[in-house]
Amino acid sequence: MVSRTGGSGGVSRSAVAGSVVIVMGLVVSACGARVAPYLGAGQGVQAGSGGAAVGSGTGSAGGSGGSSSGGSAGAVDATPGGGAGSVSGSGSSSSGSSSSGSSGGGTASAAGTTGGVAALTPDNFVYQPAQQAAYCQGTAGNTASAPGITPTTITLGNVSGITGVLANNFGQGPQAVQALFSAVNAAGGICGRQLKLLVEDDGQDAGHNASDIADEIPKVFAFVGSTSDADNGGVQEMQNAGTPDFGAAINPNRGVSPVYWSPNGATVFTQNGHPYIYNTLANGLKQAGNFPTKVALLAYSVPISASAAQEFQNMFSQSGASVCFTDYSISPASTSLDQDVLEMKSKGCNGVFTTLDVTGNAKLLQAINRQAWKPTFAGTTFDGYTPALISVAGSSNAQGFEMNLPFLPFNDNNPIVNQYESQLSTYEPGQSPSGFGIEAWASGQMFLYALIKAGRNPTRTSLTNVLNAIQTWDTGGATVPITPKLRHPAGPCTMAVAIKGNDFVRVWPASGFYCNGTFIRVG
Repeated sequence: MVSRTGGSGGVSRSAVAGSVVIVMGLVVSACGARVAPYLGAGQGVQAGSGGAAVGSGTGSAGGSGGSSSGGSAGAVDATPGGGAGSVSGSGSSSSGSSSSGSSGGGTASAAGTTGGVAALTPDNFVYQPAQQAAYCQGTAGNTASAPGITPTTITLGNVSGITGVLANNFGQGPQAVQALFSAVNAAGGICGRQLKLLVEDDGQDAGHNASDIADEIPKVFAFVGSTSDADNGGVQEMQNAGTPDFGAAINPNRGVSPVYWSPNGATVFTQNGHPYIYNTLANGLKQAGNFPTKVALLAYSVPISASAAQEFQNMFSQSGASVCFTDYSISPASTSLDQDVLEMKSKGCNGVFTTLDVTGNAKLLQAINRQAWKPTFAGTTFDGYTPALISVAGSSNAQGFEMNLPFLPFNDNNPIVNQYESQLSTYEPGQSPSGFGIEAWASGQMFLYALIKAGRNPTRTSLTNVLNAIQTWDTGGATVPITPKLRHPAGPCTMAVAIKGNDFVRVWPASGFYCNGTFIRVG
């Protein structure tokens, strides 16, 4: 139990119709910009050169029949050394039903498309499957315009680490995308075409990832929701073919690839060969009153996990903490982490942050309880945001364990987040919502927006042109705002949850996202 003060390998291939992990913590657990510390609903931040700027705007949900109030977040761009700025945006609603806190989250009928696809923007895009199908209907005029596209189907690829040493982590990505595509197919598809997802398992091996990507490239229009700690393997293959890739990058080379598109941003921002991350995690902990002054960091013996932990170590150090203990050689097969806990306890550590997966974090929490260690703070990346962590660790052991999210928590009752949960329950019954799941689902929504805007007979080039024109994407307010083409780390916002009972509750801020931090060099 964590005490806290303040704040609240082979490859199997199958066509599916219709951690290390943790480097993503670099994207979300440390995001922020030099702005006021709280952003309420309908606000965004922009940090860059040129000083402060404030503006406002409205975002309508199209014609009569569907809209939302609260608006989507403003544009976001953050570069090291830039001046602070902020952009606020407010949502406006036309006639019809509405929902608070997101653009496009309300109930909408086909009448909402009367402005036409040309007038479609990320601010007025509607996230309901019936509306998405209504933007382009029927198959008349459809051609086989690109790889994976026929007059009646669009085949998308997904290469994920479904099996491998880190079990039960990465299958959440293809499950979420399949649920989204199934919901759209049930509503009629896009331009009458049914969406098909071709899923391959890379076994969490970079070589297999590369061969699977190469196998799928001639068959698919784009990759959507691939989730694997071996996602570095096929990056060059996708770049060579110009195949768009939508998903949550774990390895840095995928996150900065010119064909990569995501509401997650890049894995790490590099300037002059040095990595930078946001320090919002440290600032948020200070505001909440549980910043660890003597912090330990734990990672797997996998290079990507260890390098991520090292960057967090540097962030905590620069924020005023002393590093009391590190272990970057933990084996995923370790039976317990009691020895690490005893070391942390003996060295007077009052906090620990990990780049472990669900299984590793569960072992840590069990060891903390066995050794009666009571740190002020214990946390991990958003990989821990899944009910599986509570059940594997045991509810009594997991209490108070924290993680930062680049999306609104599931119990915020956000209409867009609710759609992800509903679609997963309907089309992938028995699967629990998770951090990797909603990130893949949000990537799928970005793909759908670009697909619809790209026209009845899209090409990879027309799809990319749409993506390059997006100034701000926030999945209707459900995810932190980013400018996809910049491929910066997601942010500059985040929020924190902690396990309480059998659920995750907000710690900071009270609502919306927390956005107070800067880019700092961490290597």
